[in-house]
Amino acid sequence: MKRKKDHLDAARQILISLGMPRAQQNERSTLCLLALLNLPPDKPWAKAEAPVEAANGQVPFSA
Repeated sequence: MKRKKDHLDAARQILISLGMPRAQQNERSTLCLLALLNLPPDKPWAKAEAPVEAANGQVPFSA
């Protein structure tokens, strides 16, 4: 579970660095970012991707 929290914390920091409003610096937004990067908790950041998928590809990450 620590890696999941680490991923969430790092993704939140990215959202802050991008200048996202505070309302979008939440867990749902961080999960969406991780989903868009195809980055589940068991995958290191160095393996992040930028696949082209429909928005419904995010569903497994937010469950």
